[in-house]
Amino acid sequence: MKLPQDIQQILVLCKKIYKLKDHPRFLQIIQSIIQITPIFIIKESRQGIAEGNQFIHSDKNESCTIAIDPIISEGIVKIEIVLENNGGYVRSMGIAEASCSFVAGKRPWDDGNREMTIRYYNDRQLNHKTGGPKNQEYADGQKVGIKVDMTTVPRKVTFFVDDVEQPNYVIGIPSEIRLWAISSKKSNQEEYQVPIPTDFQLHYIHFHGPFQCF
Repeated sequence: MKLPQDIQQILVLCKKIYKLKDHPRFLQIIQSIIQITPIFIIKESRQGIAEGNQFIHSDKNESCTIAIDPIISEGIVKIEIVLENNGGYVRSMGIAEASCSFVAGKRPWDDGNREMTIRYYNDRQLNHKTGGPKNQEYADGQKVGIKVDMTTVPRKVTFFVDDVEQPNYVIGIPSEIRLWAISSKKSNQEEYQVPIPTDFQLHYIHFHGPFQCF
């Protein structure tokens, strides 16, 4: 008897998964396939407000760095951020050690946080303690993805612009991190949003030449 094509594909997939079940990380990865909801850490009301997966900056003309919960310590996590209405002001986003705290009105590298953060700027720079290599520029309205892989040794973070993987990434990141983004322009309409809930992803990606940090 000839099986329908879709049934054949399901059986082939099941056989492949069955072979993977003995892999030492299989159970750990399967257990981590869950959706998590990002939560903006707003220190003071003057910074702005959160509306679902969207943060709206207040009309204060000051830097506004917002960290995002939960703390990431396992699995493979990807978040996508869209910045809007920043004009010509600085845009940056990245990861920080979980212990890192951002004071209202300060930038992510202020108050001793320079060595505790990885920063991907809109002008292509990928920075840590000093300036690093360059990836693609990004602008308001573009989707910037940050993917953190806590399952590899060393741990890694890589970046995407409109779903295009960037060539430079970071290895040796801390065992516990948070994601963050910054906006600076004075505008009641200024916002950045997380259009897709953070996901633990069940797949691996091939990375290109590393940028060693931490």
